[in-house]
Amino acid sequence: MTARELVARCHADPGHFQLHVNEFVDDFRGANLRDRVMMAADGPPTSGPIEGLVAAVVGALCREGEADPPAWAATTRSPEPFFVMSARGFALRLRLMLESPPPFRARNVFVPESYLDRA
Repeated sequence: MTARELVARCHADPGHFQLHVNEFVDDFRGANLRDRVMMAADGPPTSGPIEGLVAAVVGALCREGEADPPAWAATTRSPEPFFVMSARGFALRLRLMLESPPPFRARNVFVPESYLDRA
């Protein structure tokens, strides 16, 4: 699955977007460098909350895998703060804003510190 396909899947199934993100993370980490580059190369044509999330995931995974993130990932962000968890209370929002890894904060996306940790 490519990053663009991930965005499409998340939009098609918004109630389960996290399952699609998790699948992408697992596939990316299991791929060789050439396949990782191909998975990340094609980004979404627009910005939005999901697009910002995918850009942050791709940016973080590329950094982790010592690959250069694609140019689209640096310019794609959420136009408004996007919390991947239902964070209605001020305390949880503040916590997520403080502990979100830099690739996520830079794209106005707020996740737990361990967001990309997988078993």
